[in-house]
Amino acid sequence: MSGNGDSRRPEGFDAGLWNRFDARLTLVIYVRLLSTVFLVAGLLRWATILGLGVPSGNFLTLSSPVIVATLFFAVADLVAAVGLWLLASWGTVVWMISALTETALYSAYNPQFGRNYPLMIFHIGTVALYAVLSAYYERTRDRL
Repeated sequence: MSGNGDSRRPEGFDAGLWNRFDARLTLVIYVRLLSTVFLVAGLLRWATILGLGVPSGNFLTLSSPVIVATLFFAVADLVAAVGLWLLASWGTVVWMISALTETALYSAYNPQFGRNYPLMIFHIGTVALYAVLSAYYERTRDRL
């Protein structure tokens, strides 16, 4: 550690850079980017409901589990996007429910939905990164 008695600053980091890092700003930017991703995902699901991207052009020709999941995520993703953008706690809850439910669908019910490893990794990674950034923000907030 550094010789000035500050045990919170890792050795080798520039003191100016470390003091300028704003954990809250980083968390806000991350959540807003995540909100944008979920907004696009929700709109793409609504496009599927309207028949765009469906091979037959008719949403109702899909299997029942896929129809139900698409309807659920079309609403949940847009609600999560708005809540995340507003930095509301309910937005985080809806996002977590949506992300973890979709991960469960692709892992546990793969005969109906298949396996979408990139999406599963994305959801698990975003939740993990959010947890790390939130914990870091709470830790730095307590020091102020």
